Amino acid sequence: MTKIGILGGSFNPIHTGHMRMAVEARETVGLDRVLLMPAGEPPHKPSEGMLPFAHRLRLVEMAVHGVAGLSASGFEGARPGPSYTVDTLAALREKMPNDELYFIMGSESFMALPGWHRGLEVPHLCSLAVVLRRGTDFEALASFAEANWPGTVRLGPDRLLFASGTSLTAVVMPTLDVSSTDIRRRWRERRCLAMLVPAAAEDILERGGSAYEQAWGQRTEI
Repeated sequence: MTKIGILGGSFNPIHTGHMRMAVEARETVGLDRVLLMPAGEPPHKPSEGMLPFAHRLRLVEMAVHGVAGLSASGFEGARPGPSYTVDTLAALREKMPNDELYFIMGSESFMALPGWHRGLEVPHLCSLAVVLRRGTDFEALASFAEANWPGTVRLGPDRLLFASGTSLTAVVMPTLDVSSTDIRRRWRERRCLAMLVPAAAEDILERGGSAYEQAWGQRTEI
C-alpha cells in the first residue's frame, strides 16, 4: 500500500514554508509521495486577490520540480464549487482506494476543525500529519483530540489513534515566518523574493503578467 500525503492550500503563491512542510511530513511519517494540491475555490478566502487556478498550479509545478517525493496535483481544478477539505478527501478516497492517505495540516488548522464545514469528519476519512506551530506541543494536540473525538488513544510521544482506525502523527519543523500575503506585497513593491519562494517560482513571479497584476495589484514602476 502506497502512503500518500496531501497538502492543500490556496498557494497564492506557494512559498518555502509550504515546501518545507511537505518535506518534513514526508520524512517524519515515511510517506512515499506528497501531492501539493491548490484549491480550486478556497472557501475561506475571498476570490478577489486570488490568482487564477491555472497560474497557482503552474507555480506549484515549477516549485516541486526536482524535489524528491513531491508532486503537483491539479485535482481540485476539475471539481466545481468551493474546495471543502471533507469533500476533497472523500473524492480522493474514491479515486485512490488502495492508497493510505495522510492529510498534512498545521496544528492551528487542526484545532480549528470543529468550526470547518463538516470538519469533525476529517480524521475519519484519512490519517493526519499535523505540523506543530510555535506554542503548540503534542500534549495540546492529544488533549484536543481526546476532547473532540471520543475513543482517541495515545500510541506514543507523537502519535494518536482515532476510533475510526486512522492516526495522527505530530511533525516538528523549523520555524519559517513566511506568508503568501507578505510575498504578494513584496512582489508589488518589486522586492527580492529569493529564499522566500522556490527559485523556479521566483523566476515566473519576476516576469509577472496581467493575471498577476489583476489579482495582486499593480507593481511599482521601475
